[in-house]
Amino acid sequence: MTTPLVTILDDEPAIRTILADALEEAGFRTLSFSRASAFEAALKTHKPDVCLVDLGLPDTDGLTLVHKLALE
Repeated sequence: MTTPLVTILDDEPAIRTILADALEEAGFRTLSFSRASAFEAALKTHKPDVCLVDLGLPDTDGLTLVHKLALE
């Protein structure tokens, strides 16, 4: 069984770091992104088990992005 992958999408570096550190300490793999565009590009090659998405992003609305992902 592979270790679950959690993606973190947040424009605040400190929040990304805190979340990634805590999740990795708990045994998860993480990928962190500051922009929705980079996150969406990574989804072409990575299949996360969980996505943590900030609702207020500089390049899109996080809720719109989550809705888009749910439809795919």
